[in-house]
Amino acid sequence: MSRFERRSLLVSLGTGLATAVAGCSEIIGSDDSRPSFDPDELAAIVATDAPDVERPAPVQPSEAAVEASLDRLDDLIASVPDPLTAEHVPNEAARREIARTRERAADRRDDLDDAPDRFRAARGTASARRYAGEAAGAYRAVEGALSREDVEREREEIGSRVEERAASIEYVGEDRQRTLLLTHHFESDLAAAGRWLSNRPREETAPELEVGEVVGGVEHADATVALVDDLAARHAARVDDGRSFAPAFDAAFARSLEAIEDADVPDWEADPSTHVDADIADTPAARLVVEGKASIHRTRNRATDAAADDWTATALRAACEFERDLRAFEAVRAAVEDGAHRRIEAVDDVREVRKTALDRAADAPFDPGAPSLGGDLLADAYDRIEREDGGIEREIEHGYGLNVQSVYVEYAWIAARVEALPDAVAVLEERLE
Repeated sequence: MSRFERRSLLVSLGTGLATAVAGCSEIIGSDDSRPSFDPDELAAIVATDAPDVERPAPVQPSEAAVEASLDRLDDLIASVPDPLTAEHVPNEAARREIARTRERAADRRDDLDDAPDRFRAARGTASARRYAGEAAGAYRAVEGALSREDVEREREEIGSRVEERAASIEYVGEDRQRTLLLTHHFESDLAAAGRWLSNRPREETAPELEVGEVVGGVEHADATVALVDDLAARHAARVDDGRSFAPAFDAAFARSLEAIEDADVPDWEADPSTHVDADIADTPAARLVVEGKASIHRTRNRATDAAADDWTATALRAACEFERDLRAFEAVRAAVEDGAHRRIEAVDDVREVRKTALDRAADAPFDPGAPSLGGDLLADAYDRIEREDGGIEREIEHGYGLNVQSVYVEYAWIAARVEALPDAVAVLEERLE
């Protein structure tokens, strides 16, 4: 498939997709009868700890690269006085914003001390440098040491570096899935850097804060390009007998695009009951069907958007997620037609669906700590379980009750996705052959 043909197909697929998942609450509707439980009852849901899983890192950056980025972060934070007084920044609103942004950068710097490895420390540093750069840039603008024209030139220069780095990604390695995962990280990090660079300062923002926002994007992009450069060099050094997977990746995504075009995707605007042969109005099943539809549309969007931007590895990962979600949706639909997910009568109902998600994740034929596509997507599932658990634990800590229907639906959808994951990965592997 030529690039012109691929882009033409993407245009046809993209029609209406950008707003496909808008208005979710309107489709789901509301139900005042959804069950709510007290904090002491909620504890039973998360009584069993979920495994502590770290995302797979396909290659670790060098200590020197991480230390250099950390040193830059520390310098940026230290360049803003603490405490920041009216003598430093006369404008009260600007002073509060600069101090708040500096504090966010400092908090993220403290968190980096607990990073499990250099890979996550480096990525966290890039994010922290955005806040530190924003605070430092704004403060320098207050001092008169930095102008909007200066930072716009810097933005243009680093933007060119981001584009050049993206264009030079090489899909070379010894292991196909490890290479796919690594280059996906390159693409997603560079894409995020590009988005922050392209963001325009907020309206009605003080000129000094506008300068700061631009500097924040520049710092994030600079850290990202340096990290990708270092990771790429480290990856190349460890590859003894590598080969280019670019032809296989391109061919696999061409097949994936065709599959996306031919897929029987559920109509987003249709009532949930039209997708199952059952009356599910005002039940958890209806919300679960809507969550499944939304996920299918989101992953399809991600696949086609990434392909349009020539992010090949990211598009392939999203295509795998799309295949997973299609299969998960069919499993949910079958379960609902068999009478599942009708009512939540006790916290045990939520605990059981969470247990199902954890059991299926434990039985999945992937190692969530290994650098493979299956392991990375399984780590995704554990991350989502952890987020839901964290929400419940916060409600317990604050002594609040919780309407558990949304939590129940999330656990149920995670369980369906995990069960469908092996088949989805197998489909992608076949396309890569």
